[in-house]
Amino acid sequence: MWSQMLQYTHGSDVTGASMSDFLTLYEYVRAHKPREILEFGTGVSSVVLAHALLENAAEGGPLGRITSMEEDLYWHGQAADNLSDKHKQIIDLVHSPKVDGFYKLFRGVRYTEIPDRPYDFIFSDGPERHSPLNNDKLFDLDLILIVLRSNRPVYAIVDNHYLTFYILQKVFGLNNARYSVSHRLMFVGPVSADQARHLRKENFVPDLRLFCATELKLRMALDEESPPPRD
Repeated sequence: MWSQMLQYTHGSDVTGASMSDFLTLYEYVRAHKPREILEFGTGVSSVVLAHALLENAAEGGPLGRITSMEEDLYWHGQAADNLSDKHKQIIDLVHSPKVDGFYKLFRGVRYTEIPDRPYDFIFSDGPERHSPLNNDKLFDLDLILIVLRSNRPVYAIVDNHYLTFYILQKVFGLNNARYSVSHRLMFVGPVSADQARHLRKENFVPDLRLFCATELKLRMALDEESPPPRD
């Protein structure tokens, strides 16, 4: 896998996920064997995810697929040039612009052209989310929208976007959206459309204080705690 990662980065200034993130992704896909992966932000992580899917298939499992979203046309072209032919067979590279959108009272940003597929695992990577209208810093709206239209439980790993972390905890609760200090990642899931349709007051009570300071605080999992198990 290391040689394939080096091949991808040859001639390309990559950014984004860290080596520890790559290891976490690889171990997750090998252990849980998702069939439809949605990735926000094409890069070296695409190679890692594809390598894990191919190893799963080599052991007799079904071959999965990755839908990799990228808004930057340059990076989209870099991926098309740098991915191996073997990886291109299971990675669908999708270039899509982003637009502002809303979930309840939260303003976020989303891709406009995500293919409608039965995603069971999402990796949210890429740079910070900013409004294409006025450059406001926003959260990643896509994960919630995918969950709302899904008829199956969805799991996700979210990389280092603290505003997105906070809002996911407000939507799905602390048990289903857990930030790991040691990983510097958020582990989400299992979450379903029913959970996303209505905001629950118990997810907000610690942060809503009338007539005094409002606390905006990310709840963090203890380092020794593991991500929630899959069903």
